[in-house]
Amino acid sequence: MIIFYDHVIKCWHDRGVQACYERSNEYQLIDCAKYFLDKVADVRQNNYDPSEQDILRCRVMTTGIFETKFEVDKVRFHMFDVGGQRDERRKWIQCFNDVTAIIFVCASSSYNLVLWEDATQNRLKESLALFKNIWNNRWLKTISVILFLNKQDLLAEKIRAGRHKLETYFPEFAAYQLPPDAAYEATDDPQVVKAKYFIRGEFLVSFVIFKIFV
Repeated sequence: MIIFYDHVIKCWHDRGVQACYERSNEYQLIDCAKYFLDKVADVRQNNYDPSEQDILRCRVMTTGIFETKFEVDKVRFHMFDVGGQRDERRKWIQCFNDVTAIIFVCASSSYNLVLWEDATQNRLKESLALFKNIWNNRWLKTISVILFLNKQDLLAEKIRAGRHKLETYFPEFAAYQLPPDAAYEATDDPQVVKAKYFIRGEFLVSFVIFKIFV
């Protein structure tokens, strides 16, 4: 096992491997790959104990339907976690009966990535189209939809690095202006703030298109 870790560290520091990583948006590489490959020296220790951040960074693709029940302040929740891949979506209808809300989770950092199932389709554009379809579904009109735009940290890293410009994938971003009510700190990177609000705005357009008021 020790030899295995040595090989992983050596490969990860190879210039060719690093060059491949820089183009990881062109193939399917899990988001947490760099995080864990950068800390192989820690993981290899016999007394290694995963931190909260390590656990949060772990990811397994959701397939099928996972059911969870929990209670917060004496309020009981019954949650279903379903996969977002195209072949998983046909299973969603099984979970929509009598639901109170739908939590729609989208990785805001996926603007330069493609689907697992279709290398020609942009992930963020696919999420936008799916979100609009959910809003337009007449069977879901009475159900609240909560939108979570996660992986904001990865989005910020990509924008700051400048290797994958948002306007390359969404040309309209080049002329985008922040809304008057935009809230941010003086120390925030202007381009990162602009990117976050742009992606948020792309989802909010759904409310206008389908005349839904929130």
